[in-house]
Amino acid sequence: MKVAVQTRIAVHLAMLINMLSIGSLMMVMPLGPDLVRELGMQASHIGYISGGATLAAALSGFVSAPWLDHFDRKRALVALIVLRFLLLLSCAWVTGPNQLIAIFVLSGLVAGPMGAILMATMLDLIPPAERGRQLAYVGMGFSLAAILIIPLALECSIRLDWTAPFLLLGGTGLLLALLCQLLLPKPVTIERPKASVKSLLASRLCLAALGITSLQMFGHFLLVPHFATYFEFNLNFPRAHLGLLYLLGGVASLAAMRIGGAWIDRGSAVTVVLVSSGCLSLVTLLGFAAPVGITLYVIFTLFMALSAVRTNSSMTIAAGVPHAHQRAAFMAFQGTVSNIAAGLGSLFSARYLSEGPQHQVIGFEQLAAFYALAGVVAGLGVLYLLHGIRQRDMSPTSTKQQAG
Repeated sequence: MKVAVQTRIAVHLAMLINMLSIGSLMMVMPLGPDLVRELGMQASHIGYISGGATLAAALSGFVSAPWLDHFDRKRALVALIVLRFLLLLSCAWVTGPNQLIAIFVLSGLVAGPMGAILMATMLDLIPPAERGRQLAYVGMGFSLAAILIIPLALECSIRLDWTAPFLLLGGTGLLLALLCQLLLPKPVTIERPKASVKSLLASRLCLAALGITSLQMFGHFLLVPHFATYFEFNLNFPRAHLGLLYLLGGVASLAAMRIGGAWIDRGSAVTVVLVSSGCLSLVTLLGFAAPVGITLYVIFTLFMALSAVRTNSSMTIAAGVPHAHQRAAFMAFQGTVSNIAAGLGSLFSARYLSEGPQHQVIGFEQLAAFYALAGVVAGLGVLYLLHGIRQRDMSPTSTKQQAG
């Protein structure tokens, strides 16, 4: 089989694995009422499921980072996919809510290193000139999880019972593990110098990339968890139309990621960063910080599309920071800071915001203004990162240096 064909198959598999893994984390919150009714879980404990799994993924990614690059990529990836989805499948046979929480959190523990090795494998396979489009395609798994996996999980739970989504996603994940074993190419042998993780963490480029990721995710999760409440009670947006609004945002983000990725591959990375960061800040200001009356369908669709482009362009550019023998470690660290920043953003916004007499969200405009400012700072940080990577790669000693 030709290398190009193998790479294309691997990218498709990575997108599907990403979609299932993220979708399984996202679906448990909407399934909360079913778990309360059918499993006897306390409503106040629903947050422990996704929150615990997210924190477990962050912790395991950080702890495992120094060793991930020492394993055969394909064998490690297949083993982790099997374990991840076997644990998810076993959730269907629990007899009580505490068992479900424990097993689901364990599956999240596996998700951290699995995601890191999955992305490192993609960086090994995808040529640098094609990473914009291909990584955008893999990143589509997040949007597709919201568009496809959550509605599918809810429908399965309604028509069958609460165990059906776990059986479906767990079984499909095991099938993908088998396909990875059969279709993924053998990994290229890479020389791994000692202390490569220490040199990675000492790199100014690595620290800048992790800082940018933290700032973007912290700002993003200041707003996103409260969107539905803000739209309905502050902007009087009809509850019945929220599904359509999120669908339009999801579809727009898919299209925008593909377009932005193609521009990056054509050498227009600076343009993509400036346009996505600047326009996202402007849309946030005009739509949420100081609303000027533009319809929410336009504002939210633009917000989702520009946010997707900014995230993908940042991820693609940051992928150039680690050398081949540091990729899994870098992806693990990036996943860890991303999850922690998202959690801190959600917690901070929950503490900062208050509720009005008609359930309005008070203080949202101030958080939106901070998000817009943080977006500009992060955009400038990505430009600094891009400049630093280009300078390093042009250096005659760059092949002998560690990242940074």
